[in-house]
Amino acid sequence: MKRWIVLLIILCGGLAGCQATTANPATSDSRGVMTKHQVLNLATVRPLTTLDADKMTTFGRLNNTIEGLYQTNRDGQAALALAKSVKVNAAKTTYTFTLWKDSYWSNGDLITAHDFVYSWRRALDPRTKAPQSDLFRGIQNARQIITGRLPAQRLGVQAVGNFKLVVRLDHPMAELPQKLAYPLFGPQNEAVAKKYGKKYATKPEYQVYAGPFMVSRHGNTRNCWHMVPNPHYWDRKHVYLQRINVKVYHNQRKAWADYLAGKLDEVRLLTKTNVQHYEHKDDYTARPYSRMVTISYQQYGPSATINRLLQQRGARLAISHAIDRKAFARETYGSTSIPAQGIVPAGLSRGMRGTADFANAQPEQQTLKYQPQTAKKEWLAALKTIHQKRVTLTLSYQDDANGHLMATQLRRQLTQQLPGLTIHLRRLPWVVNTRAQPLNGDLNLSTLRAQYADPLAVLSRFTSNSTANTSYWSNADYDRLIEQASTAPTFNAQRWRTMLRATGILMAEQGVTPLIQPASTYLVNPHLNGVQFNTVGTQSNFKGAYFVK
Repeated sequence: MKRWIVLLIILCGGLAGCQATTANPATSDSRGVMTKHQVLNLATVRPLTTLDADKMTTFGRLNNTIEGLYQTNRDGQAALALAKSVKVNAAKTTYTFTLWKDSYWSNGDLITAHDFVYSWRRALDPRTKAPQSDLFRGIQNARQIITGRLPAQRLGVQAVGNFKLVVRLDHPMAELPQKLAYPLFGPQNEAVAKKYGKKYATKPEYQVYAGPFMVSRHGNTRNCWHMVPNPHYWDRKHVYLQRINVKVYHNQRKAWADYLAGKLDEVRLLTKTNVQHYEHKDDYTARPYSRMVTISYQQYGPSATINRLLQQRGARLAISHAIDRKAFARETYGSTSIPAQGIVPAGLSRGMRGTADFANAQPEQQTLKYQPQTAKKEWLAALKTIHQKRVTLTLSYQDDANGHLMATQLRRQLTQQLPGLTIHLRRLPWVVNTRAQPLNGDLNLSTLRAQYADPLAVLSRFTSNSTANTSYWSNADYDRLIEQASTAPTFNAQRWRTMLRATGILMAEQGVTPLIQPASTYLVNPHLNGVQFNTVGTQSNFKGAYFVK
């Protein structure tokens, strides 16, 4: 049975106007709910740089062109997508996926198990240099491939015929389905990649797509690009938008003006002032998302004196205790952001009975409390250890809408509370689609995003062998606990407690200092319906989006 017939039965239970499933998406449905003009206009701050999923660190709107074995559903959980079924062996180290036989690339080619094998091996190939290759750790031999000890062909993934994919693991991984919903694990068309060689995925005409949309070959410039429905997508009848226009805005005021003039259907509110001005409007929305603003410490930089300072737990605790996170949130992102309770964002993962949020349960939360007197004592003790009364630190930040504001607020708080501290700001250019970069300041302000719905999406970044651990903080007990959680066969209470113990060590040591969890705030056309907003991984799924009259 074709999948769209199965899905039609499911959708009719909850989607208004489901009669539209048999109509041409370019016309209104039989109940007259949808408008005839189904064109979505979106804004972005960055031009289209690559269509190669292996080269991306943030997928943005392009996640709508990619589909994998799983996809994230409206509840934030991993649901089977291109895979029809999965069987797991008793040891939970082998997953055998059976693919649907009616899934096609945008050029009409059949999507097969070989496309997944090619894609995953390619991501780990040293010639590709996929910036997020660490996500493959746990799949058989991935660790050795990443470190160059084995070739990518030894990765534990195998195609058995066209529609059976076998994935072997080094150890059980309870979080594997959540990981596989991330677009990095989608398929790639080997024939197309080899046909175009170095040109592959550099322009829309050199790429094909497995998702509900594809990037149009026409009308794309550095300042705008377009997505249109994939004519061969297996669930094409449930894709209602005729076109998605994405325009690059270098001036936020211009984006607001275009939204107010009806030329945009969604605009991001990036600063506290924007939020305060629009938060009482009917088209205002604040969406939670699993990201955390943090301070990372350069403990092995060019200055031996500063290294000795920042290698002290007491100095890092002093910095954390000197920060009034509520005030920091209020003065930067505004009322929609919340102070950190730990390194794992709120809403990322819940307990076995669905009642406990991991973020709320994190231990050592007192290390994140605003305690100015304690901070002063800890700081003076740390300075005494290095025989200094004064010290100058650099604070690096990314050149984005909130970067400078957050850096200046942080400098103000720290220099007011910590005696003898001077901070120089260092602005860094915004970079995407690169591996984690070496730290450029003594203190480094950045935003951490979870790629999948599990605490390990965050916690695994701070192990000694993680390429994302650019501060080189290291703790043997922490590494051991993360290894235990990573090899757990199921989401059981023991795994939960193990991860809580690990985050307790990280926070007690302040190996990284979490500050706030910002929400994503937008103005959205109130006639736009059916968008799936995710709290983890990729933010917006427009597959089922449509406009109503």
